[in-house]
Amino acid sequence: MLFPSKFTNYEASVINKAILILECRDKKRVNVNTLYKELEKKYKTIDEYIYSLNLLFVLGFIELDNEEIVYVS
Repeated sequence: MLFPSKFTNYEASVINKAILILECRDKKRVNVNTLYKELEKKYKTIDEYIYSLNLLFVLGFIELDNEEIVYVS
């Protein structure tokens, strides 16, 4: 599920899963595939990872540059 509701708790929502990507800010740039391999066990499916990337991109927290995630400050 994407967002918390009375049927989906916060821990299972994509909002919570997006925080995992933001916690990797110590690297200014990271490859999308490399980051997924690091966080793979924390996501149920790759769809959750992609939804998290989309959410962070739309909110302006990250930019994508040639298969790399660039953290916006």
